[in-house]
Amino acid sequence: MEIVKNLGKNKKKAGKVTPEERDEIKLLFERKNGLTELFKSLNDVDTKEGNRLYEKIVKDMGEVSTNFQNWWTLKSAKYDWESIKGYSWEIDFETCEIFLVKK
Repeated sequence: MEIVKNLGKNKKKAGKVTPEERDEIKLLFERKNGLTELFKSLNDVDTKEGNRLYEKIVKDMGEVSTNFQNWWTLKSAKYDWESIKGYSWEIDFETCEIFLVKK
């Protein structure tokens, strides 16, 4: 197994996805990050409307997180990516390459 040091992380190339598949996970990734930022900004909101917004964000985050995990599960099965204990998959959005990265 060839693992390379890259920016202080142990990484190993696991495969590649199509640009269309990359766009799917990129959209989910950006949505997840946006919801996380919204959630952080609600700390100072203490109103009925704030509570409804909080509940919507939690619901949306659950759906996005499930879709995000399902994408990785489906693509790893489709492309038969290697899995190593203590590592997780990561995508390079520019190259569509998938890497195993030490947690």
